Amino acid sequence: MKVVGITCSIDEKKIYLNRDYIQSIIRVGLTPLIISPDMTEKIIDSIDKISGLLISGGEDINPEFYGEKNTACKSLVPDERVMAEMKLLEIFIQKEKPVLGICYGMQLMNVFLGGTLWQNIETDINHTEGDHEIQVIDDFLLKKGIYRVNSSHHQAVKTPGKGLEIFCMAKDKVIEGVYLKGHPFFIGVQWHPERDCSEASWKIWQSFSKKIK
Repeated sequence: MKVVGITCSIDEKKIYLNRDYIQSIIRVGLTPLIISPDMTEKIIDSIDKISGLLISGGEDINPEFYGEKNTACKSLVPDERVMAEMKLLEIFIQKEKPVLGICYGMQLMNVFLGGTLWQNIETDINHTEGDHEIQVIDDFLLKKGIYRVNSSHHQAVKTPGKGLEIFCMAKDKVIEGVYLKGHPFFIGVQWHPERDCSEASWKIWQSFSKKIK
């Protein structure tokens, strides 16, 4: 049984995770394990039993994590979640296990590696809803070309973190996908591949599952 840990949103009393993430993991033949911040140390202690990590979407990361003051963040992710996921990223990078970050997850990967974020995107493209085109400029995962993806965010990677390479972006130059050079599979995408079955999204899930051991 190949287990993939999925992080989740939290408040003081509850955890939250859209079922789309769970269903996507099951669809590619893997077993999902929901990870709340309370479980972080146990997961680290049992890292050999976890085959991969999925960092799900969420709200905004406190800009203090990347050395800025809050000028445009709307609803902050609890610091507890951010710090727990950073601990997980550290061990998954160390063990060279596959990691996929979606939306907030991609932004967290970037901040973890020392990058910064646009606190609010102001371009001609509406990134907060609907869909738009992206251009793949590095064909390590998807063939170079134009793809259409969904969109549900108002923040994005500004300065890529150490070792991160850009593989796709929107027409307004907003970064839509990154990967960590030299790692077997450390990929972040700004759209939500769990929500649709587009060519780009399905390729993400296929590639992720093939790297799971």
